[in-house]
Amino acid sequence: MHPFTSPVILLTILALSGCASNIPREIKEAPAGNPTVSEVRDDIDRYTGSRVRWGGSIAAVENRENETWIEVVALELAGYGRPAATDSSYGRFLVRIDQFIDPQIYAKGRELTVAGVVESRIVRKIGEHPYTYPLIRASSYHLWPQYSTTRNADLYYRGYYGWPYSRYGIGAGYSYPYPYGYYLH
Repeated sequence: MHPFTSPVILLTILALSGCASNIPREIKEAPAGNPTVSEVRDDIDRYTGSRVRWGGSIAAVENRENETWIEVVALELAGYGRPAATDSSYGRFLVRIDQFIDPQIYAKGRELTVAGVVESRIVRKIGEHPYTYPLIRASSYHLWPQYSTTRNADLYYRGYYGWPYSRYGIGAGYSYPYPYGYYLH
């Protein structure tokens, strides 16, 4: 039997290819005419009942008796609906999810993308400033994995990506002084 025709190998390949994307379709693809948070905030009556896909950085999680409200600082969305790394925001919005969400997992600063329907407006204070939030009833949501920038930089500078990307060596495990000094362990 040829090694690639083994049922175990075929099942492994199929399982791994199925795990390639666990991002819900509603999160990957914005609905047609997807308005921005600021557009909805400025004219909530026009957009009530509209489907939206928004995302950003979690500012707060509030668990209620039968649901969770999450306050999100809206950010531009990049590929597959992941919030982009940017310092500008479209405003804030509230997400209503019909289940308990653990605030230790959905912690402040984590990236979240939601798809759902604009329900209403809620006025709350940010500090002393009254702020109008669009409230979204989530039909789908995705908490994005955290980046490990320290690990990526560490791999780059230690030479795991090899020359010419290595700063201190030709590649992993080499201690040649090219171009700036010895490989640092």
